[in-house]
Amino acid sequence: MKPRIWIVFLLLIQIVVHGQSQEIVFVPPSFDFISLSLQTHEGKLRFGNQDEYFQKSDGTYISSRDDGYFEMDRRSSHNRASRHAFVELLKMRFKKEMFSAMDRNYFTEQKQNMYEEEMKSHTAQLHVLNLANALCNKTQSNRLFCNPKEEDCASVFPKDGYYNEPRNIKGWGGRSASEFQKLRAYTTFVEELFPSVEQWADTLYPDNTLEGYYVVKTQLGQYDFKAGGYWLHTHQFHNQGFLLSWHDLQPANSFERKLMHPNGSSLLLKMVPEKAEAFSEKNQQIFLTFKVSVSLNGLENYRADQLKTTFVLDSPIITIYSDDSLTRKVAEMDIGSVEIKTR
Repeated sequence: MKPRIWIVFLLLIQIVVHGQSQEIVFVPPSFDFISLSLQTHEGKLRFGNQDEYFQKSDGTYISSRDDGYFEMDRRSSHNRASRHAFVELLKMRFKKEMFSAMDRNYFTEQKQNMYEEEMKSHTAQLHVLNLANALCNKTQSNRLFCNPKEEDCASVFPKDGYYNEPRNIKGWGGRSASEFQKLRAYTTFVEELFPSVEQWADTLYPDNTLEGYYVVKTQLGQYDFKAGGYWLHTHQFHNQGFLLSWHDLQPANSFERKLMHPNGSSLLLKMVPEKAEAFSEKNQQIFLTFKVSVSLNGLENYRADQLKTTFVLDSPIITIYSDDSLTRKVAEMDIGSVEIKTR
């Protein structure tokens, strides 16, 4: 009985790690998988723009010759892998019907005319391959995605401390694997590891609601002497970030609707000329944070494999920072009183 209790505990525990920025670590159900280390702000998940670890506030980067560079590089690698794996796990709750149709013994080959169940099975198997690449630790990846007859398995995967890049999808069995090796790797993962992945996915925010901060980056632009500040253009908020995009915002009042004007809008960051001159010499970009509640709303469709999200603002206060680690606070804005102009 005790081992089962311990497994449940591992599935749910969250550990906060302190460093340049705080991170929440989601401990996996077994050592076969990587832990998920996600950035936070004020103790809550950070969405949108992420801390790039070694980027300075002026947009330049710490040199690879600088102290601490490789520690930051490894943390960045872990964070990229974690964000990708986290989203893949969140998608799983909306794929239960597809996974139930998946053939767990043989590959479902793609052909021109496929029944719906065959299409679901084939698509599910592709998604399982993505999950295995995203979640398996180095030992399991070596077992499932390396062919010792064709490859030096010691050098195929990233060195210790680094993680597989999200776009680097390796095939079952490794390079030049036979059909027997491919099938053996697939069925091994499905039988031995996939049930734990399904259970892990079910423990992550089961009510499909997440709380945190949405972060956007914008260029400071040119100072407006007549208005007495900088106009921050919302069209620069549309860059794709972790889990959320600006167009996912669901406005709740007239001020938020004006902020979301289809032609774009601008917010005035008030700053006296003397302060603005000194500030602009040191900062080319700034970061705006919004406190939000996020809803997971399913997938666009099982072929597109895009998670649908929306969010609402939990506070009218926008906090502005000059660095991507959100440590140097510049100002606060209240959406209800800040000057907003539309095009």
